[in-house]
Amino acid sequence: MLAFKIIFAFLYDLLLLGAVWFVSAIPFVIWQGEALQTQPTAQLAFQVYLLGITYAYLTYFWTLNGQTPGLRVWKLRLQRKDGYLLTRNNANVRFLLGVLLFSVGWVALFIPAYKQTLQDILSNTEITQTA
Repeated sequence: MLAFKIIFAFLYDLLLLGAVWFVSAIPFVIWQGEALQTQPTAQLAFQVYLLGITYAYLTYFWTLNGQTPGLRVWKLRLQRKDGYLLTRNNANVRFLLGVLLFSVGWVALFIPAYKQTLQDILSNTEITQTA
């Protein structure tokens, strides 16, 4: 049950993050104009820019109260294994692992012995149910 809540919270946050990407892309697209379609360096810069926006969005909520809007809706909380909120260092490690392991990180969520994503296991964090 927790695994499905985590997935639904991820999808909820992805929907909100899509709106943030859309709004934050406007100034970059206006600034780069047609170069965004023709120059690979502009395309790479745009991808790095959106990755930075994603980093700011996620780590802000993780370090603020352990709940992104999606986690809050599904009554979940991201915390360290000792029960405390993530520090900036914990959030950096989790984000980096999440980016690097995105395609395979979700597999461990469905293994009964773990019930957490691979990035949570490796960064000593966990997603828990709140009251």
